[in-house]
Formats: sequence, structure tokens, C-alpha cells
Amino acid sequence: MTDDPDRPADVHVRTGAGDPVPELTDDLLTELLDEPPDPECPFIVINRGEHEYIQTRLLPDGVYEIEHRADGSDEQFQVYTPDARLVRDVMWAWVDEDPWWHAAVAWYRVDPAVAEVQSVLRDFDELLGGMDVLDGIQASMDDALARADELLAMDLDELDAEPGESP
Repeated sequence: MTDDPDRPADVHVRTGAGDPVPELTDDLLTELLDEPPDPECPFIVINRGEHEYIQTRLLPDGVYEIEHRADGSDEQFQVYTPDARLVRDVMWAWVDEDPWWHAAVAWYRVDPAVAEVQSVLRDFDELLGGMDVLDGIQASMDDALARADELLAMDLDELDAEPGESP
């Protein structure tokens, strides 16, 4: 997955809802960033090993969030940019292990509490496996509450009626 054929391809790429990319090239990365992302999962995640990664997410306002974490570190770093070309250059340099990616932008450390919340949310999303379980639960709860409101309204009308009168 790098330009150097002597190095092993130890980089794994996922897009959107977790779809793997079999072979990443510079041109394919450019194409992935040029295509409108899945609005539900506007991510490109590139992993090396178990914990080392770089990822980008296109935010609704058209700005990219790039985040990375080094292997063996709990610290995460981010940068925001509207420049898709910079995103591609930084991510490709990371894949190619060119130190330029780290020095090219002003990374800032993600607050550990925020990183923990993001980690829990990712774990929860992986646990659900992209299922829309919560949407179904929310719809069922909305229906149940609407029915409860109907029943309560009916009971109150019956309580207001005089004995022997029909509501």
C-alpha cells in the first residue's frame, strides 16, 4: 500500500460504514476524498497495527477533521482544514511513512476526556455493527408515548363526566 515495493503492506483502510479498501494508492485516496462521503459515516480510516491510525471526517460545514494516534500512545491529535488536497497529502505521507505529515500541520492534542467519549461511541457503534437498533427503539418509544397520551386524555375525560352521564 505504499510506493516502496520492499516494505510490507501493513496498512488497512476503511471508508464510510466500514467498507474495506483492498489496495490503497495515491490516486485512489484522491478519488475517495473527491467523492461525496456517505452522510451517515463520512470517514476514511487508515490503520497500521492495532492502535496506530490516521483518519479524516468531512464535517457538515465542508471542513475536514484529521485525527491520528501513534501506536503505543493513548494521545490523539487533530487538525481541521477545508483543503481536501492537504488532507490527501497528509494521509498519504502517513501511509508512506514520510515524516513530512507530522511536521506539515499544527496538530493539537485532543482532551483525554473527549477522546474517551469518542472511544466509547466508536465501541458502541462497532457493537451495534451499523444496525439501526436505536432508531427502531426510538420509534417504538414515540408510538408508546403517543398511545399513553391518548389513554390518559380519555381517562381524564371520563373522570370529568358526571356519574351516569356518558363521556
